[in-house]
Amino acid sequence: MLEHGLRSVCSTPIVSSTGAVWGTFAIYQLEPGRPSALLTDLIARFTHVASIAIEREISHQRLQERERELQLIIDTIPALAWSARPDGSAEFFNRHYLDFIGLSAEQASGWGWTAAVHPEDVNDLASAWQRIMASNSQGEAEARLRRQDGGYRWFLFRANPLRDEHGTIVKWYGINTDIEDRKQAEAELRRAYDSFAEAQGLSHTGSFITDLVGDDHNWSREAFRIFDFEPGTKVSVQRIRDIIHPDDLPSFESVIARGMTGENVTFAFRIATVTGAVKHVRGVAHVVEHVAGRPLFVGALQDVTDSKLAEEALDRARSELAHVARVTTVGAFTASIAHEVNQPLSGIITNASTCLRMLAAEPPDVDGARETTRRTLRDGNRAADVISRLRALFSKREFTLELLDINEVTQEVIALSLSELQRNRVILRSEFTSELPPVTGDRIQLQQVILNLLRNASDAMMSVDDRPRQLVIGPGPEADHRVRLTVRDAGVGLDAESMNKLFDAFYTTKSAGMGIGLAVSRSIIERHHGRLWAEPNDGPGATFAFAIPAAQGTGARAINTKV
Repeated sequence: MLEHGLRSVCSTPIVSSTGAVWGTFAIYQLEPGRPSALLTDLIARFTHVASIAIEREISHQRLQERERELQLIIDTIPALAWSARPDGSAEFFNRHYLDFIGLSAEQASGWGWTAAVHPEDVNDLASAWQRIMASNSQGEAEARLRRQDGGYRWFLFRANPLRDEHGTIVKWYGINTDIEDRKQAEAELRRAYDSFAEAQGLSHTGSFITDLVGDDHNWSREAFRIFDFEPGTKVSVQRIRDIIHPDDLPSFESVIARGMTGENVTFAFRIATVTGAVKHVRGVAHVVEHVAGRPLFVGALQDVTDSKLAEEALDRARSELAHVARVTTVGAFTASIAHEVNQPLSGIITNASTCLRMLAAEPPDVDGARETTRRTLRDGNRAADVISRLRALFSKREFTLELLDINEVTQEVIALSLSELQRNRVILRSEFTSELPPVTGDRIQLQQVILNLLRNASDAMMSVDDRPRQLVIGPGPEADHRVRLTVRDAGVGLDAESMNKLFDAFYTTKSAGMGIGLAVSRSIIERHHGRLWAEPNDGPGATFAFAIPAAQGTGARAINTKV
């Protein structure tokens, strides 16, 4: 300053409205001195004006910077941003929007942007846009937009109104979000659900998610169909209970009670639908999580009516086949039957003749005639017992369960077969166990199995002449609370090939056999939840045996039988 001849300076800071110093204003003089009052006032005015000017410039620069940043954000956000006038015509599109549809701002403004909408979606989108503007509130719609390369993608259009202080809409702002991936996922999920629903329909299997405590149920379409409920209607435990078959209600109530405690359950019951049809339903439900302390179940149920009907038809067919198998034994037992019946008939005739002679004597032998009449009645009852056993064995009746003594059942078969066995020179040795638990089964069908095993054992020894034709039969205890019956012969035995095919239907080693006896016998024993098997003996012959469960709840209690 001194080098330039300046002798005094008056410097005043330029301060912003917030107290920030942006610069200084200085006056230099060639002579020492102080600024006059007028100069001081001018300086104050100037620094104030300068402060305002600088502040405005800085604010303008900052505003431009923020506008650039906002524009950058709008142009780079992963969505198509736009704004429209109150009448719905577009006035702004972000760069991402314009780049995507391949149009300039001028081409897209107004209603030009609709050229990028898929032709199939234009009308629906226009209608949705009209509804949104008519509602004066935010809204959304879906449509496909054409990409600049010609491909289309699904977008979700969302619009929101901007209002002035009077509540009048002055502008619409919106965002279009790409939902193509979601749409594809929805389509894939829909295809998967349709396939799942079709599979459920083919297998008659429905699924469900259930909160039993809250009585909230989410059923699949097939579950509704099985119960003949209208799809989408409210399902409740009481509504299900109302169509449960009365005989199955106790079982249903037990399942519900266990489910309420959070226990995994299986169930099987019948329902009577509104159409009057009776259906058999079975299923399973497992706890997958707890919501608010309540068990949430996921499960599946199946309409097994067709299989139940098929099972009943199979049972009838088995009964028919079993009856055929019984009837085929009539020929083999004809001689035995004649012998069994002729013996008491001969006795009746002889006793009747004797009785007539005693009554014709002088004087009549009344005591002798009375005794002869008793013998006649005895022989008549013997004949009646034979006929009763035969009628029972060859009768055609349904599967009937009763509590049986296996010793007694076996003895009745032996009594019927004894004459034929003796005629075939078979030595029968019975080995009865005096105390055996009772079994639950069908007397006639079990006797059919025993009779078939006895006949097979006898037939297996028909060609044996070098040793005694010995047949051993005897019931006895078996492991796991079962009762076993064993028939052991001294016949020709079994080879490996026969062992593998013995129980196949229509397989036989007999020249005149039908091959259904053992197959039917096995089905009968399996129906009694048992097992029938064969094995070669250590010596000559083979052993056939079956084992069936003892009656439940009998424990060690046995039926005492005189043997």
